[in-house]
Amino acid sequence: MKVLFLNPPFLPRFSREQRSPAVTKSGTFYYPKWLSYAAGVAIKEGHDVMLIDGPAESCPVRDIFSYVREEGFDAVVCDTSTPSIVNDLGIIDRLIDENPGIFIIAVGRHVSAMPEETFKMSKSLRFIAKGEYDYIVRDWLKAIEGRLAFSEVKGLIWRDDNGKIIYNEPMPLIEDLDELPFVTSVYKRFLNIKDYFYGHSLYPLVVFDTSRGCPYQCDFCAYPQTFSGHKLRFRSIENVVAEFKYVAENFPEVKSIMLEDDTFIVDIKRTEKLAEALIKVGNKIPFDANSRYDVDADLEFFKKLKKAGARLFCVGFESGDEYVLKKMHKGTSVYKAKPFVEKCRKAGIMIHGCFMVGNLDETRESMQKTLDLAIEIMPDTAQFFPIMVYPGTRAYAEAKRRGWLATEDFSKWITEEGLHNSVVNLPDISHKELVEFCDYARRRFYTRPRYLLYKLKQSLANFDEFKRNLKGFKTLAKYLWRGTFGARPKQYAN
Repeated sequence: MKVLFLNPPFLPRFSREQRSPAVTKSGTFYYPKWLSYAAGVAIKEGHDVMLIDGPAESCPVRDIFSYVREEGFDAVVCDTSTPSIVNDLGIIDRLIDENPGIFIIAVGRHVSAMPEETFKMSKSLRFIAKGEYDYIVRDWLKAIEGRLAFSEVKGLIWRDDNGKIIYNEPMPLIEDLDELPFVTSVYKRFLNIKDYFYGHSLYPLVVFDTSRGCPYQCDFCAYPQTFSGHKLRFRSIENVVAEFKYVAENFPEVKSIMLEDDTFIVDIKRTEKLAEALIKVGNKIPFDANSRYDVDADLEFFKKLKKAGARLFCVGFESGDEYVLKKMHKGTSVYKAKPFVEKCRKAGIMIHGCFMVGNLDETRESMQKTLDLAIEIMPDTAQFFPIMVYPGTRAYAEAKRRGWLATEDFSKWITEEGLHNSVVNLPDISHKELVEFCDYARRRFYTRPRYLLYKLKQSLANFDEFKRNLKGFKTLAKYLWRGTFGARPKQYAN
């Protein structure tokens, strides 16, 4: 069949698949990774596949409608997100109206968490994939061809001809991740890698996973709770190394790889074996990865990772307050942050720090502690987010239970420009104040003389790092001075 995998147009450079979908202040723009994995499975099944990333190409919505009409697609797999859901369902409804007989399935975290609400918002949508959808889409396409009944497609939620919503048996999580095609081969076929940028990574880059799932229980984190689960599943070492080699051979322009596992260093022995395998094959491509900061490993472990190509870890420090960390079920202590950073620094590995304010037991004092922590440990780059609670997470459920949601209009999860927003009003701190504090923290962090001197030395020492710093700063600079809401960030007492 002829199948379109569509990341639908919305705001230019709107990242649906990042953990907090938005247009970022740093210019960071994510690959449509999950959509690409599913497209790869469909190609493996023999389908005639096209993948379009609307926000990357800044293609007008009208072009999508005419393209689908002219190409005569049998089926469309349409990605969605919480802030863009009204837009996404509007596109789906019009595609169905203009193309009688076409089959469309909505995928993504939002529809997985709120299937019935999604159906109520759309007059035409019949199919939703719940959770990881690589094999759900595969089997849904079989049902369209008549090789399965829709009732037999595990993981499918659908409306029958009478409008009744039917929940099929869940699709088991994919245990053998080696079965999946290299997602980078899908990028090679359909995408321009120069469209994608991570503020903390060398440019250009590609992104893939070495595992799926996360065993930790952070209340705010949407992917494990709504999509990929808490069961950790690994690709084989040989399979991961083979994709590194594929990237080296097929993307000579690539300067770095981002390993987008929820948590890269969980199994220390497995991570060490991967490092040894990359060293053995002479890997020359630097890689970045998501990591926690409570990794119980010695300096030699990090030095081995550095030798294998590890360049930077993206670390969710979240809060500088011990009580707030405990209440969000982070499962670690703030006192482990500085030793981890120092160990990585000694090994030559940089840190991108992720900090969040507005958790459900936050105070103005704990917010300041978070900024103080960021300044003390001084990661290479840092992001400061107001909490964005997503449907399907415990943080969303608790904020709703306490009556702290300012609105349930999902379009308000971002500003009109598409920037990160918050809709959580704490008892003594409004959602707007949370955003404004992040603007202030960002400006305070990035404009310190010590930090600016560090960045100057880094840029003079390495041309690739200079290009990354320049590209990120060109986007970030305007927000440092005018803030999210167009005004200079407020000053907060230290």
